[in-house]
Amino acid sequence: MKRYLFLGIMFLLLITSLIPLILMFFTATIPGGSITKVVTHRYINNFEYKYKRLLRRKVRPYNGAKYTIINKSPKSKKSLEITIKKDTLQGVSLLTNDMDLRLLKDLTFWIKTDTIKRIIIRLKDVYGNTTDVYPEIRETDKWQKIKITSKDIDTKRINLKHITKISFLVKSPKDTEILLDDVNVVYKFPTLLNFLNVWKEDMFWRYMLNSAIIAFFVVLGNTIFGIMVGYAFARRDFFGKNFFFMLIIGTMMIPPQATIIPIFILMKHLKWIDTFYALIIPSLVTPFTIFLLKQYIEQLPRELEEAAYVDGANTFQILFRIIFPLSKPAIAVMGINTFIGAWNMLFYPLVMTSSKEMRTVQVGLALYQKLNQVDWPRLMAASSIIGLPVILVFLVFQKQIISGITKGAVKG
Repeated sequence: MKRYLFLGIMFLLLITSLIPLILMFFTATIPGGSITKVVTHRYINNFEYKYKRLLRRKVRPYNGAKYTIINKSPKSKKSLEITIKKDTLQGVSLLTNDMDLRLLKDLTFWIKTDTIKRIIIRLKDVYGNTTDVYPEIRETDKWQKIKITSKDIDTKRINLKHITKISFLVKSPKDTEILLDDVNVVYKFPTLLNFLNVWKEDMFWRYMLNSAIIAFFVVLGNTIFGIMVGYAFARRDFFGKNFFFMLIIGTMMIPPQATIIPIFILMKHLKWIDTFYALIIPSLVTPFTIFLLKQYIEQLPRELEEAAYVDGANTFQILFRIIFPLSKPAIAVMGINTFIGAWNMLFYPLVMTSSKEMRTVQVGLALYQKLNQVDWPRLMAASSIIGLPVILVFLVFQKQIISGITKGAVKG
C-alpha cells in the first residue's frame, strides 16, 4: 500500500512539473491570444457602429456603390445595406489593415438578396495582387450563411500574410439591394504555423545554428582542457599547486558583470567583436570544469596509472586512454552543465555581438518581444524550439548524468 502511495505521489509530482512545459507547447499551437484567452476567430466587420464616420474608416465603396447601416440582422442588431445599379459590377471593400490570413480555416458571412445567385469575394494583398472566389447563393430573399474555406482561395496568386482588402462584389441585371453582416474569419486550431514562422521568418534557424556552434566548441574545449588541467591538479605536484587551485576556485565567486568590460576591451583589441572567437575562446575552460574533474580524478585508483607507466605509456597516453574513459560520468555531468550554460548565455553574447546574423538563441528570443506588443503564440513557439535541444541532450546523456551523480555514494 505504501509503495503504491509513493508511486502515486511521484507521478503527481511529475505531472505537476510538466504543466509549465505543456502550457508552453499548447500556447505555441493557438492561432492568437494567450493561454487564458485563445483567439480562434475574428470579426472583420459586424457593422455594429453607432456613428457613420467609424463605418467610413473600415468600409470603402467599390465602383460607385452606395451603402448604409440598417437595423436588420440575422444574429445581432445591424447590418450593411449595399445599393447596386443594374449591369454594373459594384459592392464594398472591407479594410483589414494588413491582416495575416495564413491561418485561415473559413471565411464566413451572412447575406440576403432578392435576385443575386452568385457573389464575387475578392482578396487583395499589400502588393496589389488579387484573387477571386465565387460562392453561390442558394436561396433568395432570405438570410443565409456563406462559408469559404482556405482551399477555395488560390494562394499562388496572392500573399495571405498581408491582406489589405476583402471586397464583396455583385453584378445584377436590375437595380437591387443586398444585405451583408458578420464577416468573420475562423482560424485553424491547433496549428504548427507558429513554429514555421519563427523558424523561417524570424531567423531562429540562424540563432540556433550560432548557439549550436558555440555550445559544441565550448563543450569540446572544456572536455579537453578541463581533463588536462584537472589531471595536473589531481596527480602532479608542482610549486604553488594549492595556491593556484584556490585562485581558480576563487574566480567562481566573481560575477560575470565585473569581468565583461575587460573581456570586451581585450576582444576589441583583438578585433574579435561580433565573431565566434569572442563567444567561444573565453569559455573554453571554466573553474567549475577544473574543480569537478580534479575531484573526480582524485578518487580513481593510482595503481592503474602506475601499471601503465610500467608498460611504457607516457603521460598523454595515460590521460586519454585510462583517465579519460574512467571519467566519462563526470565528463557527462560537466558536458551537460556546460552545454546548458553556453546555450542559455544572454548577457555575454548581447554585449559581444552587434549584427543580427551573430545573435544566439537567447539574444534572439529577448529581442523578439516587441516594444509594446507580445505575440504569445509565436513567442512560446520560439521558446519551445529553443528548449528542445536541451531536452534532447539530457535524454541522450541521462544514464551518464545519473551515474556521475551517484558515483561514490556507495563505498566498496
